[in-house]
Amino acid sequence: MAPDPVIRAAGAVLWRRGEPTGGSSSSSETARLEFALVHRPARQDWSLPKGKLEAGEHAVSAAVREVQEETGYAVALGRPLTTLRYLVEGQRKQVRYWSAQVSRETPQPVRSADPAEIDDVSWLPYEQARARLTYPHDARLLREVAKAPFDTVPLVLLRHCKAVKRAAWDGTHDHARPLEGRGIGQARRLVPMLAAFGVNRLISSDATRCRDTVLPFAREHSLEVEDEPLLSEEGHTSSRGHTRRLARELMADPAALVICSHRPVLPDLLAETLAGWHGAAPLPLGPGAFLVLHRDLSGHRPRVVAVERHRP
Repeated sequence: MAPDPVIRAAGAVLWRRGEPTGGSSSSSETARLEFALVHRPARQDWSLPKGKLEAGEHAVSAAVREVQEETGYAVALGRPLTTLRYLVEGQRKQVRYWSAQVSRETPQPVRSADPAEIDDVSWLPYEQARARLTYPHDARLLREVAKAPFDTVPLVLLRHCKAVKRAAWDGTHDHARPLEGRGIGQARRLVPMLAAFGVNRLISSDATRCRDTVLPFAREHSLEVEDEPLLSEEGHTSSRGHTRRLARELMADPAALVICSHRPVLPDLLAETLAGWHGAAPLPLGPGAFLVLHRDLSGHRPRVVAVERHRP
């Protein structure tokens, strides 16, 4: 393969809730936020944690890895932010960013970055962080996060990975049709991608190809796969109204959850979960691809504030 002409990198605006600060012109919620900035001695600048993608690495996994290496904190990605594009010594560079909250599971940070690359990490309130950042584009990303809602919960709509073709399946029941070799590889590659969003609940069609899509992640993170017949093709066909009601109920679930289902079922799941969404309609998902719906659960009804699409 020809080398990629673009330098691809990923990072995050890492935030946590601190004590309210007096005298701030920002809203009370924004005034409580603290942001992590990193100092690079070689450049003598203050910036946001980020770094280049490793070979074969997905951007969401790279963002989580780079944040932990540079700041020491494990994080869960929130909504996507503006992608930065600029030239570095004449070569194009693209840096994808997400909002990211400190994970409650890692109270003691452990950094692995070379001190020659990152020699200091500072947590600062919003206004102080904006003032200390060296580059205006980093300050603009802080403003994106500070605009409510910054505290969102992901719901992942996942189409099962590549399965053995119906015509090639010699089994009696289509329900038991498994993943093919390519699909097994896709399911493995999904593990770090779903982990990047802090997924902690898995709900799947009870068809084998759906269960096998999320099983590698379940085993890696000691989670149960919850079988849901209403998410299967057969269950959806016989009880379409119940499937749509289930989708509405799951929209209000406070867990960071995955719903794994089939291509014919996804339109109804999308119709319910994206009700009220004013953004562009998502394109159809290929095998193993997924949408991340970032939900604001603070109001009377859950609402989607950002949607992103990925494939393994």
